Amino acid sequence: MTANRITLNLGDTGITGIEETGRPGMPLLVCLPGGGYNASYFDVPGYSLMDAARREGFPVVSLDRPGYGGSTALKGEISFRRNAQVLQEAITELWHRQLPNAPGIVLVGHSVGGAIALHLAAGDRTWPLLGISVTGIHHESRRSNEALKSAPPGSSMEFSREHLLRFMYGPEDTHDPGVLDLAKHTESPVPVAELVEVAGQWGTDFAGIAAKIEVPVHYGLAEHEGFWHSSDASVAAFGNAFTAAPSVTARRVLGSGHNIDHHYVGAAFHKEQLDFARGLVSPAQ
Repeated sequence: MTANRITLNLGDTGITGIEETGRPGMPLLVCLPGGGYNASYFDVPGYSLMDAARREGFPVVSLDRPGYGGSTALKGEISFRRNAQVLQEAITELWHRQLPNAPGIVLVGHSVGGAIALHLAAGDRTWPLLGISVTGIHHESRRSNEALKSAPPGSSMEFSREHLLRFMYGPEDTHDPGVLDLAKHTESPVPVAELVEVAGQWGTDFAGIAAKIEVPVHYGLAEHEGFWHSSDASVAAFGNAFTAAPSVTARRVLGSGHNIDHHYVGAAFHKEQLDFARGLVSPAQ
């Protein structure tokens, strides 16, 4: 973990994160972690997308979403839409810091962070988006949100080790059991509102969001998903929703649970993501 801590000041809101510098001319990777994880999700020793990106010369930033790490929590509505509004401003600040070093931005989102990245890609932006790579998100949930709806507004919960093993990781032969201890520092309480939305309204909103995305899409869904219906047909259906994207790569990631990054196959998948990002920059750029 060699990444540097950063703070982006947006008036009365602060967004924290970690960053690695890269070579001029390489796309800036902006990573958004999922529910229950802070920015260090992408920088677990031995399973770090940030380290892999640094070795390849990419500048990369992983952000604490609102309410995570040192980032200011959302006031009032806690939703993916509001996350995207705040993060759009934060990424604008990042982009101003990169000029003129990077040709554009590639969003990398995991789980809830993937849903928010899709909101960002579908909305108005003040920075150039080259493409988006998302994992751990789908539109067909295996879980109901009914039990969570009775939780007090604005409340949060922490995942137990049992929950992590059940929902975030695949069978024992897909990951080193020690990775949970290595990733302990990346865990954060998750706003219940995020879990309610991801298992409810998100499934209704997805198609309309996907249809507005006009950049290349890279997508992976774990074979052993605890949250989503994972099959070749369901992954194809997800990819087919991006009707305006110039290209879509969508596949199941075999031998992995929800947190693809922290499994044995994680390093190979990171290479795939970096190859995707590199391919978005033409030699002329």
